[in-house]
Amino acid sequence: MYCWKFTITATRERFMEPPLHDTWEEYIAAYSYDQAHTHVWRRLNKAGWKLDKIDAKEIVLQDIRDSCDHTTD
Repeated sequence: MYCWKFTITATRERFMEPPLHDTWEEYIAAYSYDQAHTHVWRRLNKAGWKLDKIDAKEIVLQDIRDSCDHTTD
């Protein structure tokens, strides 16, 4: 599993209002960069956003849940 921090700049057209320009960050865990990027792109495209810029940085995520909470023992 890999984790990425995506910084997204996108525009959404609105009816009888000026376009909405926004920038935000999302964190995605996936099996590959292509899987994560495709997920972000498809979801935003389906919601009516046009991606202006998308940057990704691989991040380190340490999942210690099983080692410290013993909920799966």
